[in-house]
Amino acid sequence: MAQTAERPAARRYWRLLSRFAAASVVATGISQLVFLLSYSLGAAPVVATVLAWLGGAVPNFTLNRRTWGGGGREALRGEIVRYAVISVGTALLAALATHHAESLAHVLFPQSRPGQVAVVWGAFVGTYAVMFVVKFVLVDRLVFTARPPQRAR
Repeated sequence: MAQTAERPAARRYWRLLSRFAAASVVATGISQLVFLLSYSLGAAPVVATVLAWLGGAVPNFTLNRRTWGGGGREALRGEIVRYAVISVGTALLAALATHHAESLAHVLFPQSRPGQVAVVWGAFVGTYAVMFVVKFVLVDRLVFTARPPQRAR
């Protein structure tokens, strides 16, 4: 009996995780493009990180809200605030990582802008890769807490 009860929950999490991953791919693609373009053109790492975050956060929230079902219009403000706290926290970690990576990049590649970009970009990507799992749990447990009624099967 317990195994039967676990299957719908497991299916739900696999469905959520796959859709969360798809939304993350879209947001990451946008973020990476914005980061690489702005940093390559001379923006400071923190500025490039903030621009990249802005480019990916809106589509990520929208796609994830659709995935989890959201809590309707009345829950939207709270969902946005909770999502923003998690998202801004992740962006701050990425900004810190890219800031420190730039110092390292200048030591490792003093005359090579492509080398510097690669090191700083690696820090940016690495931060978001680590935070993927953390964000999934936080989004599921804290952001979209109003669950739509389950349909009978």
